[in-house]
Amino acid sequence: MNGPAMPNLTATIGKHGKRKWVYHDPAKGKWASRRNILSAILIVFYLVAPFLQINGNPFVLFDLVSRRFSFFGHTFLATDLYLLALLLVMSVLALFWFSAMFGRLWCGWACPQTVYLDGVFYRIERWIEGNARQRRESDDGPHDEGWWTKKIVKHAIFWLIATAMSLSFTAYFIGPEASYEMFWTFGAAHPTAMTVAVVMTALTYFNFAWFREQFCHFLCPYARIQSVFLDEHSLIVGYDMERGEPRGRMQRTESEVRGDCVACNRCVQVCPAGIDIRNGLQLECIQCTACIDACDTVMAKISRPLGLIRYDSLAGIEHKKHKVVRPRVMLYLGVFAVLLTLFLVRLSEREIVDFAVVRAPGTPYLVQEDGKVRNMLQLHLTNADARTRTVSVTLDSPVPAELLVPGSPFEITAGERIKAEAFVMIAKENITALATPIEFKLMDGAEQIGSATAKFLGPVYTGGK
Repeated sequence: MNGPAMPNLTATIGKHGKRKWVYHDPAKGKWASRRNILSAILIVFYLVAPFLQINGNPFVLFDLVSRRFSFFGHTFLATDLYLLALLLVMSVLALFWFSAMFGRLWCGWACPQTVYLDGVFYRIERWIEGNARQRRESDDGPHDEGWWTKKIVKHAIFWLIATAMSLSFTAYFIGPEASYEMFWTFGAAHPTAMTVAVVMTALTYFNFAWFREQFCHFLCPYARIQSVFLDEHSLIVGYDMERGEPRGRMQRTESEVRGDCVACNRCVQVCPAGIDIRNGLQLECIQCTACIDACDTVMAKISRPLGLIRYDSLAGIEHKKHKVVRPRVMLYLGVFAVLLTLFLVRLSEREIVDFAVVRAPGTPYLVQEDGKVRNMLQLHLTNADARTRTVSVTLDSPVPAELLVPGSPFEITAGERIKAEAFVMIAKENITALATPIEFKLMDGAEQIGSATAKFLGPVYTGGK
């Protein structure tokens, strides 16, 4: 059954290229209730995530200056580039799999752009300016004192919320303590971060006050490439054209056979993207499911089956068998499982403090006046933890040996790298090989947190003087 022709223009752009403002009503129904609960949880999570800690480590932190990144309580340094690369590849694969299975469900249910826009800014706008019809009439009508008062109040609140969001955003990069200090000193403590926060406030305000759904339409790359991930078995929000067409108003005296769609246009009136889902899947659709609730409400009122618009695959909408297990889905899962295993293994092998021992340049060994042979080595320590560590170095040798490490124990702050000298002395009569294997142990109190091996070089004792 053929429906109306697809429009050649995006829903928010008019024939002459001028912005078309979207006035939409909030949907009510089971899907809307679920989204409201999830939105409330995610709003709190997005705001407090940079302030959370796991075992003393940040839950998430992107410290670009120190090149230190924290995810789920694990801290990664620039030396952990291979682990960060694995995380990035796994994230991309997870996006491929999620899109192949659930379409753009992320966009409509969990993306910060949608969560904040629908859960915060739209609600404030409706509270101050009224429903969609009232807002449209107010914007079209005379801009009197009442209109200006509402606009000023609304945008002032928008700016305050954008400020709070930008401070939370800045905490993702400089940490909560620095973010607090930046705020209370008006940027004196962290001028660069304060500049970023001010710019982010302006961009956040512009985005949520004016740009809105156009961010998803024109700037988000995911909307442009989503068709690459989808197939006929990917879950989407779709209109059952076979059941709904030909659409038309309900008329008791009408002899013509009509579909279930009564052309009420409620699906269009509640769409935050301003599209008509009956025209088929469009790049503007974020799968927020508002049209499903609106249509189901109308179908219930006229005693017709629900699901004229529903969350289903294209195959399901066309009344074909829906396949969950598919080659591309299994391929994504298989590669992801391999990379996840590799990541977990390498992560478990990673030392909290990266510890290496190298030979100092110059003379390989020196015979002291007391008859002991001395080797000078260099210790390289990098604290991969998110908290300060106080460490010391001990020596394990097959023959009696003396270790001298000036400055030990060392206090190493998070992400800090230090280099120290270590002197190992062994009596000449105890040296039985040109190279004696020795092991350095890195201790944090009574806990060993790292080790490194080296070779002690010296002359082989033959019994002479």
